[in-house]
Amino acid sequence: MSATRLLFRFDPERLQAELNTLPADAWIGHYNHKEYEGDWAVAPLRSVGGHPEVIYSVPIAAHQPDFYKNTPFLDKMPYINGILQRLACIIGSARLMRLGPGARILEHRDEMGLGAARDIRLHIPICTHPEVLFWVDGQALPMRPGELWYADFTKPHHVSNNSTVDRVHLVIDCKTNDWLLNHIERGHELTRIVAFLNEIGIPTQEKTLAGETFLPGILIENGRIFYDVEKMLSPGDLLHEAGHIAVAENPNQICGNVGEHDPNAMGDEIATILWSMAALRHLNIRPETVFHEQGYKGQSAWFIENYKAEKWIGLPLLEWMELCVDPKNAATSGQPPFPHMLKWMRGKVD
Repeated sequence: MSATRLLFRFDPERLQAELNTLPADAWIGHYNHKEYEGDWAVAPLRSVGGHPEVIYSVPIAAHQPDFYKNTPFLDKMPYINGILQRLACIIGSARLMRLGPGARILEHRDEMGLGAARDIRLHIPICTHPEVLFWVDGQALPMRPGELWYADFTKPHHVSNNSTVDRVHLVIDCKTNDWLLNHIERGHELTRIVAFLNEIGIPTQEKTLAGETFLPGILIENGRIFYDVEKMLSPGDLLHEAGHIAVAENPNQICGNVGEHDPNAMGDEIATILWSMAALRHLNIRPETVFHEQGYKGQSAWFIENYKAEKWIGLPLLEWMELCVDPKNAATSGQPPFPHMLKWMRGKVD
């Protein structure tokens, strides 16, 4: 996967308000005229030496202290400045990039450096439209205002603004570090998890959640999962909560705090954990994503150890639900053994 959305969400109205403070003469036409048609312009917020008319970025220059500095434009944008400070990595170039109505960025590749020394480029859409088509390595990116996206721009990419409005993105070049790589991986995992859950029949939708929930940032209503990317502890919590829906005889009754006042809660929890382990294996996701340090009452390492050793504690319960076959019964049944699942859902969400 050459691109993914990261688990951040920023306020589109505040971004737009600060964009509107930018003077018209701050925009400079992009210098590489062979790579675009129409209006493609740049306003530098962090540039070489902080100069307000230097719009290019230099690969891996973020590794050099004080090579990039804030321009006067960024100093008048406290919200955007706060976003840059929130990213726990060294920021190099930061630019506003405008693509006018009908304009196209032709297919090309960007030089971002190599190996551990490479830069990572992030995009935050400020103004966009459904008819803006952004493709990276054959993958369409459905970017919406206020989202934070990573893409590998060393791969072929192109953009077409087929709308009647300006498309404006905040484009940020960052020095690679573990924090950033971990958030990119979390973004990849969330994308795979959400697609999987919707595919097997557990409706899953992003939503701003105002109140407290049993697991931060996740709400279950009648077998449906709503999640808030800004509040979730880990994308793996979606898999655990989905497991409760999947192993329920009537998933439409699953709401709120799963297991509360339920005499079968302990058995369902065991089945849910095993279901989560099977989903991890199926999706090729790190066990630490589900069994993270902030959950499972300090027993996360024990669950990970069992997962890696294939100690499937309580498996007869999941087999009784007719979701899988215990390895000791696989030979006689003619079915592949757990963690292969015969089916993912015990019941059906209406």
